[in-house]
Amino acid sequence: MSRTYVVLLATLALCAACTDANLYGKNYAPNLANRISFEGNLCTDDPAAIAFPQKTVVVMDGTGDMVAGDPAGHRIQTLRAFLGRHRDPNQAVSLLLMGAEARTLFPGFSSDSVQIDAALEAMAASAGQAQRNYLDTLRVLSTIIEDDLLASDPGTRSRTRYAVLFVAAGPPTPAMPIPWCIAQNSTDCDKDFSIAFCDAPPDTTQTASDCELALYGKTVADLRSYVRDQGGQDLIFHTFSLSSDQRANEVLGDMARAGLGELVQQTPITLDFLAVDVDRPGSRLVLREIVVMNNNTLLRGPAPVADSDGDGLSDEEEAKAGTDPLNPDTDGDGVGDGIETRLAATGSEFDPLVPGTFKACAKLTDLRADHDLDGLNDCEEAVLRTDPYLADSDRDGVPDLVEVRLGSNPLVDDRLIDSDQDGIANGDEVKEGLDPWTNDSSRDLEYGYQYRTVDEGETERLEATPNEPFPGVRIVNIKLGTSTVWALRLSGEIPPRLAWAENESTLPNGAEDDPSASVALTSAGDLTLDSPQGGQLVVRIDPTLLPPPGSPATDVRVILRTTSRTCFHMDVRNISLVETRELPTGRPGRGWNTLRLYVGEVPLDSPNGNTIYKAMTVPVRFVAPDSKTPNVAFIHVADEDLLLLAPE
Repeated sequence: MSRTYVVLLATLALCAACTDANLYGKNYAPNLANRISFEGNLCTDDPAAIAFPQKTVVVMDGTGDMVAGDPAGHRIQTLRAFLGRHRDPNQAVSLLLMGAEARTLFPGFSSDSVQIDAALEAMAASAGQAQRNYLDTLRVLSTIIEDDLLASDPGTRSRTRYAVLFVAAGPPTPAMPIPWCIAQNSTDCDKDFSIAFCDAPPDTTQTASDCELALYGKTVADLRSYVRDQGGQDLIFHTFSLSSDQRANEVLGDMARAGLGELVQQTPITLDFLAVDVDRPGSRLVLREIVVMNNNTLLRGPAPVADSDGDGLSDEEEAKAGTDPLNPDTDGDGVGDGIETRLAATGSEFDPLVPGTFKACAKLTDLRADHDLDGLNDCEEAVLRTDPYLADSDRDGVPDLVEVRLGSNPLVDDRLIDSDQDGIANGDEVKEGLDPWTNDSSRDLEYGYQYRTVDEGETERLEATPNEPFPGVRIVNIKLGTSTVWALRLSGEIPPRLAWAENESTLPNGAEDDPSASVALTSAGDLTLDSPQGGQLVVRIDPTLLPPPGSPATDVRVILRTTSRTCFHMDVRNISLVETRELPTGRPGRGWNTLRLYVGEVPLDSPNGNTIYKAMTVPVRFVAPDSKTPNVAFIHVADEDLLLLAPE
């Protein structure tokens, strides 16, 4: 039986004489002065709509077939257009030329326009090669992605999406079994190759070509699994077949399926990288965990007590220890009083009254930096041995700060550990604001936070990529017309004008072409644009971010995509408030409690991966005996109230 239902049944037993039939209804809670609750209808995010780092590997066929089929260099033009649309601080690219061997045009990934432009010139000038070695190309691109994963910090890695655009103007040449059999001096190529690459018994009916086909798909699948196993957010593998060769289409189709991407069949002179949505995620996000913390209460003795400075020590404990209850770091050495007190038994360098120089922090340039924005600075993370780039180091769904404040172990998944043997796991106790080291069931029933989520199913929503096509212009709502690829133009006039069309060829040039087809951007706010074909676009304008007057007109293609989100109702009740002291640098007056709500999401196909957190912080004031500000039973939460807990 879950902890929530234990609380409900016990409380109902105590209130058998109550007559309010809606006592625990969705929208009801008594408005007690020293209690408050959260409530909201929320949906998970579309990964492509979040400003995650994206790294794209473009593999370009460098054989004579490609050069002969594209003598004018259209492939370079479409690649320039693609890279131009994806040039921003969160985007990086790697360029490979496929021939008898794969050739990297610069090391790793880059977002440097000078380096990328030079690589494109080298790609355009490359002479056509005779062979098209898929396997060596897959080996090189796998090495690029693997090296990049291992060089990045875990937090960045958990948010990074990789995409591969693999362009081939024909099948792999020569067929893999031929050089393999020559190298192995095989006398029965089909059987020996099948055994080597299919793990097949000697009497196999699979041919060498069957095993070759399976090997390419398996290589892509293994790479995607590696990215996910190492904590990467996602990898999508798209293939472009620029020939009608059946074997090429089979191999490239199998690679795309293994990488959850698309097989696009085009020709060298019609190659268009914008035909695929490179931002499309491979897996939707689902709810992992909801966690609430009151930064200013601790459960000590029979009831919650004040922790005015939020350092994990109650005001009474600070008075006994001689630390300052109004300063979370009494000695000013960068490690909070609560953490130093917790670690004092592990070494003499920890004393909340004596400034320390901590060995674990020796290499840090800024002791108070907080790279993962979890409320623990990098020096505190170093002495605790938590990860400074992950808000939840042990991946148990409870953020490190919550575990540290309430006394559980942020380095161990303690969802199944019950330190005080009260029948409630440590992970659940810290979620409920309880003490995982004290067995007091009656106190826990009275003061434990009560969580409830109700699955409201999936909802589909149109998304635009990019959703911020120009600085100061954000797409906030879409109604689909007749096309899934729209075009927008921002002019450099005074004031600037925004035009859009469902068909790129009908995009007006500006006021001199068709004034009614473009809108002057004169003020902040939302603008609704309608097309004759039935589409509708709502954009939010911030004039302070628009390009300066006189900037050249800029065109952007926008791809529309239907996304799937998981929606749910959530409420968290019975959050205790206490009367705190006034902080010298805080809000005026005593009684302020800082509440933080975390909503954690994970990819559907990686339920135990690194959690992506959104959070909101709410100040609530309680002055005994009965004054509460805001004087409400519920704090209502909407999706837009939650901010992504990730560095900019």
